[in-house]
Amino acid sequence: MQKKINCIILASGNGSNALNLIHVFHIDTKEHKNAVCGINISAVVSNIKNAPVIEKVRLAAPDIPVFFLPYVSVSERGNFEKELESIIKRFNINCIILAGFMRILSKEFVSKFHKKIINIHPSLLPAFKGKDAIKSAFDYGVKYTGVTVHYVTPEVDAGPIICQEVVKIEETDTVESLELKIHDIEHRIYPAALKKIFV
Repeated sequence: MQKKINCIILASGNGSNALNLIHVFHIDTKEHKNAVCGINISAVVSNIKNAPVIEKVRLAAPDIPVFFLPYVSVSERGNFEKELESIIKRFNINCIILAGFMRILSKEFVSKFHKKIINIHPSLLPAFKGKDAIKSAFDYGVKYTGVTVHYVTPEVDAGPIICQEVVKIEETDTVESLELKIHDIEHRIYPAALKKIFV
């Protein structure tokens, strides 16, 4: 029997990528009992108390534990990571999935979980690292941007690339239409990247 990879999702906002992963690896797998899936979403953590992702996960998958661990300012990071490590040990986590998690993890934490933290970024890294990558690419006037799934390293948005997909920016695109195209690709490429690694 295939060994399950226990994953924890970290999210800060609306949770579209988190919900998509839960549907692919948890809800759809339960509904289709013959589905082969080696990925188990063991828990979800949000650093924002009222983040929409918390309620969305509780409604969509009430059997997945959801935790709120405060981390808005850098002063809270140490305690956040300490509590997160406790949850990781409790659920025997093999992989940490960042899905719209808008905080930076410490170099010590990232180094401790080398090649066990995976992130998705809305650009073709190494271009347009950091926040507001979609708007930055649009404003810069590039003809192509995209989506990157990569391992997390101590340097932000600089880890080894797992996979990328290109998005063409049409003359008729707006920032909003480009965001929709990017999100559609994110929802397809993130599960595919995780299957590529683990399944």
